Amino acid sequence: MKAAAIMCHHCGRRNCVRRHGRARSGLQRYYCSGCSRTFQSSYIYQGNEGNILRQIEALHAKGKNQMDICRSLGITAMVLDRYLYLISIENKTR
Repeated sequence: MKAAAIMCHHCGRRNCVRRHGRARSGLQRYYCSGCSRTFQSSYIYQGNEGNILRQIEALHAKGKNQMDICRSLGITAMVLDRYLYLISIENKTR
């Protein structure tokens, strides 16, 4: 029985993805030959998840302070600062 094809987290292609060893955590890593990037299907550290930026935006819009956001998402303050900076740049370009 063949498993479902893994979709690249960066470019969205399915036919270019192949297995690419294991991470230190033991989770399977994948390589996309279409965009030449590696990724995992899931991450232990939540700061690496793809939808973390949208979660931070939502909590920030609700008026949560930085420490509450860090605690609720399980990320460090340094990672939160980096994402808030990316959000501010994105809002300036809109």
